[in-house]
Amino acid sequence: MAEPELGLEPVPVLEKSAPGFEPAQESEPPRATPDHAPAADQPAAEDAGGPESGIDSETDAGLATGPDADVDAEAGTDASDFFRALKAEKPRAEGAPKTEGVRFLDEYEVGERERAEIEDTIYELRSAAQRLEERLLGGKRVLTRREVAGLAEVSTLSARKLWRSLGFPRVPEGEAAFTVADVRALREVARVVATDLLDEQTVLSLMRATGQTTDRLVVWQMETLVEYLAEAQGLEDSDARRVALDLFEQILDPLEEVLVYAWKRNLAGALGRLNVNVTSGLAIENRQGWFDSSMPLARAVGFVDLVSYTRLSQQMEPKQLAFMVKRFQDLAYNIVATGGGRVIKTVGDEVFFAAETPHAGAEIALTLQEEIREDVQLPKARVGFAWGKVLSRLGDIFGSTVNLAARLTAVADPGTVVTDSETANVIQRTDAYEFTERRTITLQGLGEISVMEMDRGTAEPLPLDFSD
Repeated sequence: MAEPELGLEPVPVLEKSAPGFEPAQESEPPRATPDHAPAADQPAAEDAGGPESGIDSETDAGLATGPDADVDAEAGTDASDFFRALKAEKPRAEGAPKTEGVRFLDEYEVGERERAEIEDTIYELRSAAQRLEERLLGGKRVLTRREVAGLAEVSTLSARKLWRSLGFPRVPEGEAAFTVADVRALREVARVVATDLLDEQTVLSLMRATGQTTDRLVVWQMETLVEYLAEAQGLEDSDARRVALDLFEQILDPLEEVLVYAWKRNLAGALGRLNVNVTSGLAIENRQGWFDSSMPLARAVGFVDLVSYTRLSQQMEPKQLAFMVKRFQDLAYNIVATGGGRVIKTVGDEVFFAAETPHAGAEIALTLQEEIREDVQLPKARVGFAWGKVLSRLGDIFGSTVNLAARLTAVADPGTVVTDSETANVIQRTDAYEFTERRTITLQGLGEISVMEMDRGTAEPLPLDFSD
């Protein structure tokens, strides 16, 4: 659903009293034609409608040229009579629509009240959007891209590179689309490169991460508010989006504070993980064959996949499907976070997660299966995970271990958790979890893999602090 565009100026309305909209006089002299040259005391044609006047001589100034010029070709009416009729109309009453002077909507037989409501809605929506935009951007859009680059003391090429990395659309030359806040941001980023803290490519990569993450974030937040307003207040989608603008304005400060707070907390957690030697004592070096020994990080990675999602999505109403996906993803996020893991990404019916130790990965995988199994509003699921070395780039995780976990999930029976024999050998040094060999399969690029089904042994269930 298209989202309301921020920062739109109200569309100019042509009124009877507006400059440039003068009703033709009954005694108006004929305009000059090739057969009727202007008198000496009359202005030349180019003075009235030449290039410098801003009027197209063949359209605006030349509406009346030739013997049939005053006839509306489509309506068959005299154009001067049309203007005289407008002039003769009663003055617009207080509160009447501003477009009363030009009756475009009358062609569609729209009543005065309906037109007034449409205009009020458009004005309110654009006013709220403009007000919120100015608050978000730190002022009005008064600077062009060249002016921003000049004030920030960077080249326009560097400025465009930064804006592209953040996901901003291209702004035409000469358009005032920026504020003073854009200057400050551009100057701060440029200073990092100028002082040789980082090179340009690294800075652009950091900005690309910020742009992609925040783009998804704001869409997610907007749709969440619209969904809430539609359900809690029974609003139509368009009305919910209009109300969401006012609601955003009221919650903007706490959202901004929590955003910075969460970023700092997550950064602290990531920095803390740099000091953890996750391979110590876990016999990861015993992996054979396909093992990615050159990968820098050891992680437990896993997937949880809903069974028969495609068939269910075709049978459900959109709201039912949205509810099921939201419930599934909320449950997965809560369990992975509680278990000390991280959700790498979600794709509809599938969640990809990672954990720092094989035992943490095992507990997250088993808890996911147990909770989904108990939830009557969710279909069955398959869960597969593996322990090994991976490469982390661009917020994602890559490597043969990820490929193995995905393939294991695909061959798992509904309602089960599976892993490979080498991961099982690392975990089953204690009786916290029990493993049963199911079958041996051959996976291209990975060789023969023994599929092991995992169940809970003496391990205590993950303490969950949510009730649904």
